[in-house]
Amino acid sequence: MRTLLVFALGSLISTAAPAQEWKPAIEKWRACADAAAVRYSKSSESAPVVARLAALACHDEKTKASQAIVQVEGAAFGEQYIEAAERYYVDRLSVNVMEMRLHGAEKR
Repeated sequence: MRTLLVFALGSLISTAAPAQEWKPAIEKWRACADAAAVRYSKSSESAPVVARLAALACHDEKTKASQAIVQVEGAAFGEQYIEAAERYYVDRLSVNVMEMRLHGAEKR
């Protein structure tokens, strides 16, 4: 019984560990987009345009994140995950840009 428990725990850990390998790549991509959004938020473009431009500015980081996910999870899941994550994150980044502009206007 103890051997079965150790085997089950080892299997769980071995399958959960690779899933964590691509998370740092996603965080680097998001950090790059955040930094770009801060720079671009001073432009006269709308917040959704600024967010999309910020996401596009981090193409290399997005590619690395996509490759990491595809390597661990497979091509179909990786492509769908990156596409969904990008849509979701661009929406969140749009809100962040609006808040940056609002708080920037309050300081004036």
